Amino acid sequence: MEPYNVIDDEDQPRTAEERAAMVSHSVAMIERMNAAIARHVATDIPNQLAIDQFAELRERYITELRELLQPIGVAVQWNADQRRAA
Repeated sequence: MEPYNVIDDEDQPRTAEERAAMVSHSVAMIERMNAAIARHVATDIPNQLAIDQFAELRERYITELRELLQPIGVAVQWNADQRRAA
């Protein structure tokens, strides 16, 4: 596939395949952060520091996902209820 001509940013993918791989990685990491948060919440004594740190990482991956999808006209919406429940 031809490289994207409009993307100059080194952090942005140059091909659709690169974008797909980066989107897939971001989604996988968001799922992992959700699982880690759920594990820490489910303990007898939840570790709030760990929960907050995983939540911060999850927010970074969500931002990364938004940035990857925005140039192709796709918006990411995160359900606030999921954010609290995860």
